[in-house]
Amino acid sequence: MKSYHMHSRIYLLIFFLIVCLLMSQGCSSLSRTDPGALSDADDPDYGEQESWLLLPDDPDAYAVDVFYAYPTVYQGEGVQDISDPAQRSAAMVPVRTQASVFSGSANLYVPMYRQLGKAGFSQVETFEENLLIGEEDLRQALLYYLAHHNDGRPFFIAGHSQGSSTLVSLLRKIWGSTGAEDRMIAAYLIGFSITQDDMEANPSIRMSSSPHDTGCFIAYNSIRDGVQDQSVQVLEGSVVTNPLSWVSSAVDGDYVDASENLGAVFFTEEGDESMRYDHFTSAQVKGQALVCEISDQSPLSSYPIEGIYHPDDYSLFYENLRMNVAERSARFLAQDRD
Repeated sequence: MKSYHMHSRIYLLIFFLIVCLLMSQGCSSLSRTDPGALSDADDPDYGEQESWLLLPDDPDAYAVDVFYAYPTVYQGEGVQDISDPAQRSAAMVPVRTQASVFSGSANLYVPMYRQLGKAGFSQVETFEENLLIGEEDLRQALLYYLAHHNDGRPFFIAGHSQGSSTLVSLLRKIWGSTGAEDRMIAAYLIGFSITQDDMEANPSIRMSSSPHDTGCFIAYNSIRDGVQDQSVQVLEGSVVTNPLSWVSSAVDGDYVDASENLGAVFFTEEGDESMRYDHFTSAQVKGQALVCEISDQSPLSSYPIEGIYHPDDYSLFYENLRMNVAERSARFLAQDRD
């Protein structure tokens, strides 16, 4: 019998086959890699700087680090060519947007990893194999970071979409065995689900219970109420964190008014300019997703299914995320000094 996680990845495949039919672009014949042609020579060496998209100039600039996995930016088939300058430029966009919630709080470490391209989701024969290539890259990168870059500092783990789903799959397997668990402040694995099955399979995975909780995991998928069953990211048994209260729930949670939203921040396509909207949306855990009441749809990113706000998971709660990173860091460092 296939595992629960395997079923979720097959669900991903079915979903993206539908998405590719709906979208007018992004599923072209941009071919990169046949996984059968991969060899050990293609494996990234995280001891080499070119295998990293970003390493801090001064690793002592902040008292804490963040290890961040970018979402799907490669549009073609197979897996991403991490040596391609165009792919590196594309991966920098979510670094400038999503990962900027950590700026001013943490040293940023971003590995390149051979993620599955958007058009590759239609390749049934190689779908799972290609996902595992990216997962192994992130495993090597995380373990290298912990052994050679971290230097005993507290750290965050973060991602979005494919970055988060790959990290969830990886951490379900290895978390609790790295020897660094007591230094993790929190893991923001946004844009995918952490399920009760994941936590039962690995009791080291524990969801956030408060704004100052440490050693915990955070996950949510932003949607309009009523489309929960149309979101591939919303898995059965999801435990969802509300980013306006930081309380996680496997059942319907408390409604938190938009007055608690410190500011949504939306970026231009290249991530070089931004616009802030105070009190943009409320939030409530409902139907194993994060329901948002959004009156002004104009700043939202496009998505094939109306009412799924997946591209804007970070943007909708940007200032709350930014403040929470700073608050959890301060709480962790204070506890460490006690």
